[in-house]
Amino acid sequence: MNLSGLAFDIITALLGASLFIWAKPSASALNHWAAQQYVRFPKLKSLPGSAKAGTELNAKITFLWFRICGAFACLVSLLSVAHTVFLLRH
Repeated sequence: MNLSGLAFDIITALLGASLFIWAKPSASALNHWAAQQYVRFPKLKSLPGSAKAGTELNAKITFLWFRICGAFACLVSLLSVAHTVFLLRH
């Protein structure tokens, strides 16, 4: 019986679900924070690859990746929980 692994999987599933649910506010908050850093440190904008940083496109991409990663973490953890419960029952 691996109850600590089961608890870890349940917590990971909850974190994945919360990342999936709050992806939009988290992405916009992260985008707002990044935009503030470019205002605060203007030399960062001259770095290669930073032209789209702090824009709406960056927020949409971050939102999409938060959703993908949250769903993946939740799904894998729930499958692991189901597998552990199945093994405990048999």
